[in-house]
Parts: sequence; structure tokens; C-alpha cells
Amino acid sequence: MDSIDVAIPGHRFHEKRNETVQVVLTGGTGFLGLRLVRELVNRNCSVTLLSRRSSTSAVDRISHALGRLGETPDFIQKFRRRADELDIEIERPLFGLPDDRVEKLVRRTDMFLHSAGNIDLNTGARAIRPVNVNGTQNFLDIAARSPHGAPFCHVSTAFVAGARRSGTVAEADLIDTYGFENEYERSKCDAESLVGRWARESGMPALVMRPSILLTDRPPTPGLPAHPFQTISALLRASTIERGIAGLSIPRGLRPVIHMQGQADARLNCLPVEDAAKAIVSIAAEHRSTAAETYHIVHPDDVSATTLIELFEKFAPIRIVLRPELPERLSPAEQRFHSYAGFAAYFRHTRVFDDRNARRVLGGPCSRTTVDMAYLLAGTHGIL
Repeated sequence: MDSIDVAIPGHRFHEKRNETVQVVLTGGTGFLGLRLVRELVNRNCSVTLLSRRSSTSAVDRISHALGRLGETPDFIQKFRRRADELDIEIERPLFGLPDDRVEKLVRRTDMFLHSAGNIDLNTGARAIRPVNVNGTQNFLDIAARSPHGAPFCHVSTAFVAGARRSGTVAEADLIDTYGFENEYERSKCDAESLVGRWARESGMPALVMRPSILLTDRPPTPGLPAHPFQTISALLRASTIERGIAGLSIPRGLRPVIHMQGQADARLNCLPVEDAAKAIVSIAAEHRSTAAETYHIVHPDDVSATTLIELFEKFAPIRIVLRPELPERLSPAEQRFHSYAGFAAYFRHTRVFDDRNARRVLGGPCSRTTVDMAYLLAGTHGIL
């Protein structure tokens, strides 16, 4: 039986022979989490899903989503045989679980995988930190009780680099000197710091995965979480076509100019979520160090700002113009646009992410999928 082969102090997964590897996962119903579940099941792992209480069980929600992703009934049944779940409150100490339940959980866990998080770029610290920061600490406190030192795999983001807009960002870099573009980035940076401190103080292994912007070329599908550009494109269309920009009626054929602060050579790193999930699980499978290690889960080629602007202009009767500084007075249309454009700051970024750690383990880049206009349009098909 195949299994994840991850180094743990005192033993490795491949030494478990015919025993099933047990992974405890948060965020399994999310955009990335669904693909992580699929990869784990493909490797014959059993998965304990930690999720908020809902009228529908996490196992049922994921089963439905896997069907939407095109998985066969046999695969979905395999998942259901290998999955169980616990209702948690992520903001509470130990996720609100009683001590005896925590002890039972950690005794049989071979890896803790933390993928849950609030990814809203427009929200404030009060809403985002209880999940992204406190939630991480609460999961670390659970993992610290592992009697055999099961590794903690934390899904962060490449955007912990914050407002460092140029140069090369190393996987070892974690600094707040440059500030942050939003509270999401700040919260993920602080959460990473907690993971690093936990690993140093406990002597237990930790892995930090830093994916870039995750996308898919699957069109928006009811019952599946959306990726960022699907959300942005839908917002643009709804706000400009259905309601008009800032409530203004837009005559047919007129494309008002929306100024955004940015530069023509700006670029963003975008990665297919399917490739990200494969890379994360594969790296976890090969991990041998007892120290905390960080991996940039990124694409070898960036997407230019001009390509993204062309994409967004397909969904709204506007013309986006980048300029070094915004005008002193924004038009009503620009004010409306900027009120929900949490991504706008990234049109000032030319930085690149060094991924040598990830390449060393994987034997190459995290993805060989071409992310171009055709890919982006496929992933937003149906919004137009």
C-alpha cells in the first residue's frame, strides 16, 4: 500500500509498512483543501477533517465537491471510507475540543496539515486575525501534544513578502520591514512566525508551504469554491453591467477610464491549484528534516499585469490605465472600483520568488502548466 513517506523523530512513514497514514486537515472544504484531500486519498492516506459545524457534514460537502470536480463514484467512496471529521471552533483554544478528545486525536496522527484561513484581501484585522493567527496557534497547541512528534505542515502564502515590491524573495525570508499591502498578508506573516517559534521551542518538525495566487482552468461551478480571479471577474461584471459603476448608467460602447497605481512591467505569480496540491503533498512526502523548512509553491513564469488587465476589461465596460501615482481626485467610477479592488496593490509588484527548496525536493518546478490568457479565460468561462 502506498503511503506518504515523511520523516518524524524516531520513525518514518515508510517504516509503518502496511499501516495507513493518518492526516489531520483543516480547511478541507476550501479551494485548495479539496485538492489536498484528493491528493491525500490518492496516496491512500486517511484524513480527519477539522471543520466548523454545518447543517451538512464536511464529508458530505467534500463528497459532493469531488463529484463536481469529475471524480468517479469509486473514488468518492474510497474517500468516504478513509475520512472522518470533528466539529471545531477554530478561534478557541484547542479548537474547542475537550482534552480527552485531543489526546485521542494526536495519538493516531502522523501529520497535521493546516490549510484553513480567511483569504479576504479587503477585511480588517479584527475579522482576519482570530482565524489566521489565533487559529494557527490553537492548532500548534494541539500538535504539540503528539507523543511521537508528528510534523506540522502549515499552508501560508508567498505574499508574506508584503509590500516588498521588487527584487528576489528567498524562501528563508520572513520580515516585516517593508510593511504589508493588507491585513491578510500581515496575519499570514505573523502565523508563520508562530510556526517557526513552535518548531524551535518544541524541537518538532514543521513545514511551511507558500503558494502564490491559486487558480484553475475549470469554469465556475455551483458547489465549488471560487478562485480569486473568478470572484474579481464576477464582481466587475455585476458592479458595472448589472448595476452600473457607482450606480451610474453606462451608455453602450462607452468605456470609462479607471486609473490604478502601478507600472507596466508589474507581474503576479499564478499557479494552478491542482499543481499546488500535488507539490504540497509531494514535498511533505519527502520531508526529512526535523527543523522548520519553507517552500515557495510558485509557477516558473509570472503573468504580466497587462494580461490581467486585459482579462478584467473583458468583464466590464472599462479601460484600466496604470500610472505611477493616482490622480488627486478619483471619479465616482474609480472610487467604486477601488472600494473592492483589494488586489490593486499588486500592480506595483515586479518581485520574483526563489523556489530552490521546492525544486530540490520535486526535481523541478511546481508546475509546467501554461498560465496564459486562454487558461485564465477557461477558468472564468460562464461569467461573460
